[in-house]
Parts: sequence; structure tokens; C-alpha cells
Amino acid sequence: MAKKIVFSKKAFIDIDRITDFNNHRNQSETYSRKFLLRLDKRLKLLQKQPQSGLETQRENTLLLIWDKFYIFYGVNDVEIEIKTIYHQKENITR
Repeated sequence: MAKKIVFSKKAFIDIDRITDFNNHRNQSETYSRKFLLRLDKRLKLLQKQPQSGLETQRENTLLLIWDKFYIFYGVNDVEIEIKTIYHQKENITR
């Protein structure tokens, strides 16, 4: 059975930041809608393969490199928690 995907508050803020940036940069919501649809599709694949990410130095945190984004997430017995999402050009040390 596939694990449930849950988002941290930080991940929701990250998604809002990414879509707001794209909307402003492109003067259109088209790219943001495509981003959200593709993200949903990728997370459904992650549900089937939850250990597909790379190990990180943080405990119980894996890194999924997808398109131009880094998705940090954790896995337990019942769910996959999306912790944070960054564009590859962002400074992820913050």
C-alpha cells in the first residue's frame, strides 16, 4: 500500500514562494499550474518508491532531485513528509 504524502508548513511556504516567483517572473500563472501538476505526478511516483531519494546528513531526511528542484522528505511507517522544496539555484543553507 502506498504511503500517504503530507506537507510540512515549510513545504507549503516553499510551494507558495516558487509559484509566486514564477507568476511574477512570467507575468502568467501558466508555468505555476504546470509546476503543480508535475509536482503532483512526481510525488505519486515517490509514494510507490519512497526510498528512491539520496541520503543526507540530516537524520531521517532524504533528498529527491527532480527537474530543477531539491525535495527534502522523511519516511516513516505510514507517511512521507515533504519537509522543504528548493529550486536548485537557491541557497539551501538557510
